[in-house]
Amino acid sequence: MKPYNPPLKGRRAFSGMLLDFNERTKPLSDKIVRALERFVKNQKLQVYPEYFDLEKKIANYAGVKTNQVMITNGSDQGIDLIFRTFTEKGDKVIIPKPSFSRFFQCAKIIGNKVFSPSYKKDNFAFPLKEVLDLIDKKTKLIVICNPNNPTGTIVPISFIEKIAKKAKRKIVYIDEAYFEFSGISAVSLFKKYSNIIITRTFSKAFGLASLRIGYVIAKAEYIKEMLKVRGPYDVNMMAYFGASVALENIEDMKNYVKEVMEKAKPLIEKFFNENNVEYFPSSANFILFRPDNPQKVAKLLAKNGILIRPQNQPNIQNTLRLTIGQVEEMEKFIDVYKKVVLKNKKKKYAFLDRDGTLIKEPQDTFQVDSLNKLKILDGVIKGLQELKKKGYLLIMVSNQDGLGSPSFPKEKFEKVQEKMLKIFRQKGITFEKIFICPHLPDEKCNCRKPKTGLVEEFLKVANIDKSASFVCGDRESDREFAKNIGLPFIKMKTNGNFYRTIKPILTKKI
Repeated sequence: MKPYNPPLKGRRAFSGMLLDFNERTKPLSDKIVRALERFVKNQKLQVYPEYFDLEKKIANYAGVKTNQVMITNGSDQGIDLIFRTFTEKGDKVIIPKPSFSRFFQCAKIIGNKVFSPSYKKDNFAFPLKEVLDLIDKKTKLIVICNPNNPTGTIVPISFIEKIAKKAKRKIVYIDEAYFEFSGISAVSLFKKYSNIIITRTFSKAFGLASLRIGYVIAKAEYIKEMLKVRGPYDVNMMAYFGASVALENIEDMKNYVKEVMEKAKPLIEKFFNENNVEYFPSSANFILFRPDNPQKVAKLLAKNGILIRPQNQPNIQNTLRLTIGQVEEMEKFIDVYKKVVLKNKKKKYAFLDRDGTLIKEPQDTFQVDSLNKLKILDGVIKGLQELKKKGYLLIMVSNQDGLGSPSFPKEKFEKVQEKMLKIFRQKGITFEKIFICPHLPDEKCNCRKPKTGLVEEFLKVANIDKSASFVCGDRESDREFAKNIGLPFIKMKTNGNFYRTIKPILTKKI
């Protein structure tokens, strides 16, 4: 085994923002600080700790009985106690992955046989069927992290109930370290299924990470067994006072959670959406995202005063985990990200023809001059949505012969164009730029494809990633246009299937 060594060195001395360990970014309330100061000044550090009514306060907060609560030295100790109390060497344990490393460490220490079905690769959904299929007579423990760290995804309570029902006398353990942020808890199942055990912590929303205090919720019989394994003085008195005062002033925590989840997180999501940064929806105070060249991004941010956490577990390779703090901190993160990551980032563009490529081109008139002629081609919506997901910026470049002349009035074109763009917008598809040449071939303009006059100024400032960008169209002029701007060309059959045409791009087989 290797020790679990999170990258802690130098963090306390770091002068910037610590957005790497999912800690609370707002300082503790003065009431907690004063309580800790009073304890130190009372000069009783030499006396062994006692915990008074803390477990009762926690039980009231969690909605359970006092004898169903046990305080621990952080939820890490709670995890360790569950494994050491209820499993032995060779026992079958189910831990879906990727998840919190401490689960796997504890299982290895005991010598458990670990079975790890994977969260779904595309959206990190919980592998319910796989977990249910693995539960048998040999199973001793099923571990669920909810919300899951590091993916941030929620395991529906209905899933947990199905597992608890099938597992019967086997223990179903749910880590709820981020419960305050998600608001979802298996406590609602606790009275019905006595095989459920829950751990929580004061390290995250309450901000007591350095004091190391958490708690276990379980039926009284389980608590009695774990107390045989836990030491009598494992929780220190500083932690006791911190947690006790925090529970007496619960509004401070709730206000912080509200700012993080209702203001700061949407701000980050909006920023990532607008800048085509791939991220995964989260129900906790962190977001997993996958930028281009994540190692470089992490180093750039660190040099500019922001620490985030690289992730390389199965299915989440090349991702970064960002702690969500207060609005002011997230605004600073966005500002830094724009300046040091996006400023010099090369962008992927898809230059797309319109008629015959995105919409059906009439083979008699070759002009779509009325709404009844407008037809979005097969595979266009799906193809454009997938390109957007892959971080492509969409550019439309079209020749519209004689646009503005009596035979092709602008009003006819604009009605069709606006209807087409509206359909796209309703599907979440927007174009970065639209370039239209209105001239006839014999006018010898400089903007008609395959000439590049339409896009020359744009090309100077676009910072195009030429290794990933491309041109797609159905005519030879589109091929020549691609050659003139130095990009690969994807030939599409006139009025063909757009998604099938660009699939090699989406599967990175070009």
